[in-house]
Amino acid sequence: MLLNKFNPLSFFRFLRIFGLPFILWSLFSCSKTANSHENKSYLGVTHVAYGVAPISVSLSGTPLFSLPLAFGQTTGVVGNPYNTITAGIQYMSIDTGTKSIINGNAAFQQGARYSLFVYDSLDQRSVGVIVFQDILGDNVGTYYRFLNFTPGYSLGLYLTNKIDTFTIDPVEYLGYNPQPTAYPFKTLNYRTGRYGIRVFYDSANYNVDSSNVRQLTDSLEFDSTKVYNIYLQGFYHSSSGPDSLSLKSVRLN
Repeated sequence: MLLNKFNPLSFFRFLRIFGLPFILWSLFSCSKTANSHENKSYLGVTHVAYGVAPISVSLSGTPLFSLPLAFGQTTGVVGNPYNTITAGIQYMSIDTGTKSIINGNAAFQQGARYSLFVYDSLDQRSVGVIVFQDILGDNVGTYYRFLNFTPGYSLGLYLTNKIDTFTIDPVEYLGYNPQPTAYPFKTLNYRTGRYGIRVFYDSANYNVDSSNVRQLTDSLEFDSTKVYNIYLQGFYHSSSGPDSLSLKSVRLN
């Protein structure tokens, strides 16, 4: 883990790995229905906490998925990262098999879809959790949410293919501002397709030594009318190993 640079007064405070209780932000209230098959929500989980072993998640004592989730992985399959859960307030526990990381109450609205990220809080004794409510899309536009889990930098993307070139504006490391409202979905105002990726900080213009712009081997695919979480993980100056800088894309529909 890295030294703590988190704002202790941020909306999502540090979540101590020694099992101290926490309460996830209650995005919406939920009333139970007589038909249990209708009383469902949907939750996807992504593991981006550096140095943390594969995680397991349970709700009210029931495991959310069968196999532990490794660093850099998201639950589910392409187009459906979600696990079906019971709506309402549930007791959530996240652990590594040998150590409890987080436990406490979480609230989920009936019929809603959520993305939960477990990330490095930059504190030696804690990790962070942030929960977003997702959208289904509208069969018209293509939408994306851009997140930065690379400590120490505000980073943006410079995307290009044979037809289009455009920029996704920089966002700071999420741990400095862990509030879901700071990361809204945006509309893709360019053609769908596959794009090459360069990551930049400070400015989309190259420094003389090109030190502020990095070309990634990753590419980014946008399909028509789809919705995406896209996020950077790893360390800016690392180009090998599990902590190398990379861009991940999770299609939500």
